[in-house]
Amino acid sequence: MFARLIKQFLIVVCFISTTSLSAAEQTADKERILHPKGLLWKIEKSGASPSFVFGTMHVSHQQVVTLAEPVERAFANADRFAMEVLLNFQAVGVITSRSFFNDGRTLKTLMQPDDFKKLSQLMQSKFSMTENMFMHMRPWMVFTMLMMPPEEMGKDNSALDMVLYRRAAMRKIPLLGLETADEQLDVLEAGSIDDQIWMLNKTVEEYDQISQQFSEMVTAYIDRDLAKLVIMQEQSMYDDSEIDDRFLEQLIDMRNARMVERMQSYLQTGNAFIAIGALHLPGEKGVLHLLELQGYSVSSVY
Repeated sequence: MFARLIKQFLIVVCFISTTSLSAAEQTADKERILHPKGLLWKIEKSGASPSFVFGTMHVSHQQVVTLAEPVERAFANADRFAMEVLLNFQAVGVITSRSFFNDGRTLKTLMQPDDFKKLSQLMQSKFSMTENMFMHMRPWMVFTMLMMPPEEMGKDNSALDMVLYRRAAMRKIPLLGLETADEQLDVLEAGSIDDQIWMLNKTVEEYDQISQQFSEMVTAYIDRDLAKLVIMQEQSMYDDSEIDDRFLEQLIDMRNARMVERMQSYLQTGNAFIAIGALHLPGEKGVLHLLELQGYSVSSVY
């Protein structure tokens, strides 16, 4: 359960927006975004066979998990596979151990009474969870749960990145995690506990909008529209606080640089298939542009 929640959060949270742009505004906005279209990208450099970077989304939607023919071919023919975190037993153990308070604190003692009451009502109505079932969880674990529709819960084994991971493991090809579970959790816990509570309260406050926009996010992914995903993420930022700005910088930009550094051995060997969250791909600080700055040729496959 907890590994699923982490992956859902890292791939989904920055796609959710609270407002929308007109068609004309979106068209103009997309023109400024590097690598705006495409999920499968060929990465080439002299001296090595081409590799592929593929943008994923951690959902079980049939049109998401069904690979297009170019993606299937690149994946099936790859000699090695990399993803953000290898969700093996060790990683799941780390995530589980860090998901709960172990120092006597609870969400009930940390949150204002009215805020905790709103959270409790939401958790009961949407996930059938009583206070005792969630109040010992850390804030990031709870707002991770709230980022996904209830119908997606419990479908971890059929979500796209986990399907790819299992298939690669069955082929017995080399597997690489670009990050450790501890590193990903450090991002979620980088802010103060007050910052985390603030983000949890915002998530509760906007739960209905988040749920309504989930289908829009999935549609943008199916359309391979990275620019739209970036715009949705940008529109989700709050003008009255810098908490989400700091969080997003660590969640996306800093991790992009780390993942690019760690995929180098696979790219230099060649014929690798690297699967990471789609929002890590585009933009000036995105993985694709960072690879271009290192001398790689980057091209959309379809």
